[in-house]
Amino acid sequence: MTGPILLLDVGNSRVKWALVRQPEEWVAEGTCMHDEADSLLGEWDRFPQPARVIGCNVAGQGRVHDLYAYWQSRNVPVRWMQAAQECAGVRNLYERPEQLGNDRWAALVGAWARIRGACLVVSAGTAVTIDALNARGEFLGGMILPGKRLMQAALVAGTHALQDMGGQTVDFPRNTADAASTGIATALACTVQKAYQRLTATDAKSPSCILTGGDADWLAGQLQFGAIIAPRLILEGLLIMSREDAQK
Repeated sequence: MTGPILLLDVGNSRVKWALVRQPEEWVAEGTCMHDEADSLLGEWDRFPQPARVIGCNVAGQGRVHDLYAYWQSRNVPVRWMQAAQECAGVRNLYERPEQLGNDRWAALVGAWARIRGACLVVSAGTAVTIDALNARGEFLGGMILPGKRLMQAALVAGTHALQDMGGQTVDFPRNTADAASTGIATALACTVQKAYQRLTATDAKSPSCILTGGDADWLAGQLQFGAIIAPRLILEGLLIMSREDAQK
């Protein structure tokens, strides 16, 4: 098909999108929270008709109903991508490859296209996912844990004294807000660093670390090693997946 492609990353908290012309001209892009979908549809009204919509969705069918109906009304086909056993040089070693989150799979495909080597792929959003690619492009496995805001919400909901989440990350906190903020930052950073150590202990030599998601910049500042910030990583993976899909 000719014409631009609209890429959609429907996450737990927000929708990230980009309009891309082939081969890789990023015409427009943006982000909105789920409750801002009406303004998003208005914005899309001003853009040229895409040839198709390629997306991944981890928020459930209810979250994409209006988006899907909108593109149906414009006669634009919508394709929701799923994890597979292999794509664009990445091999999926998940016990059940189809059960891997489609956003994680897209991020792995995007990371491999960038690095072509061993890499830790971290998506820091509502949830944090930490996935390992070896030097052969094999997805070894990964972890899922609550993100910064989920941890904050759990503390507020589950305790009586911890209501102020405006603290800072410091070495030795001396007030409750700083204690909570430092605990959350340390928990997330140490988990990423442990995963990096595990990947390094395999056949990986100086693996890269790529961060994406709404809290990527914040999390990068907590780590003891350098990381690549890639805000478009999932969308980049979706673009690659769309090309492979078109060739089938």
